[in-house]
Amino acid sequence: MSGPEHWLCQLQVLAARFPQYGFGPDFAGMALADLWGAYRFLLHVAEG
Repeated sequence: MSGPEHWLCQLQVLAARFPQYGFGPDFAGMALADLWGAYRFLLHVAEG
């Protein structure tokens, strides 16, 4: 899998891994740019 599908799937995994940040429930109402920001933030957290 590549492209948007890849990072969106990873975003779901990261949100489940870090529920304390509360992104999961808000995904349906977020714009694509906001989702990208959430993904980059959670990826940064995951990488330490």
